Amino acid sequence: MDPIYDDIGINYSVTRCTDPKIAQQLYAELQGATRIVNIGAGTGSYEPENIDLVAVEPSSKMIAQRTMGSHPVEQAFAEKLPFDNRSFSHAMTVLSMHHWENRPLAFSEINRVATEKFVTITWDPHSEPFWLTRDYFPEIHEMDRQIFPDLDELNEYFDEVTMRPLPIPSDCQDGFFAAFWKRPAAYLSHQVRQSMSPFAKIKDLSAGLQKLEDDLASGVWAKNNHAILDLSSLDVGYRLISAKVRNG
Repeated sequence: MDPIYDDIGINYSVTRCTDPKIAQQLYAELQGATRIVNIGAGTGSYEPENIDLVAVEPSSKMIAQRTMGSHPVEQAFAEKLPFDNRSFSHAMTVLSMHHWENRPLAFSEINRVATEKFVTITWDPHSEPFWLTRDYFPEIHEMDRQIFPDLDELNEYFDEVTMRPLPIPSDCQDGFFAAFWKRPAAYLSHQVRQSMSPFAKIKDLSAGLQKLEDDLASGVWAKNNHAILDLSSLDVGYRLISAKVRNG
């Protein structure tokens, strides 16, 4: 199991960081936690300060980009957490479940090591495509529909599952896939795309990128997306989920 971010995460910390508006919503779900395991932790975004937390990350390149003084990290996979039973009150993960090779096993591990809650940010595969995948890269939408967990899947492994939309701010500071929904020219940057796993899985991006560049220059993009131009946030399918662990 070679972690994908050993390949695409070389400059991950440059474009991927904590967005404060998203973090505020996530941290509200983690209130009351006494010890947290952050699975698929990457370079350390969205890790609350002033709380006992241990990160889990399989990629050595991502671990190397964690800042001095950040929470301790274990190099491991979600499917085999290197902790004793009931070691944490809460488990969390941000946009990583679609990379897990065996989600049932990972969910079992979460139920083993946590006693209270599992909190995650993910993407709903039943969501409608936003303009980038609707008009330029429809193959990414179809691919993501296959690899992201169906939200009902969590009901099989956890109790009291609650989920709500996570609107993405127009000035989102974290450069994940749909973060630049109001800044379309950003997708023309190789550095921006480099830290987005969907682009790494498409063999030839040239046609979609050229169409986007042409539509931006001609005004077609603005015409087709006028309805979102005055919005300060947009629901592009991301969800904040909180669930009660079993066997805790």
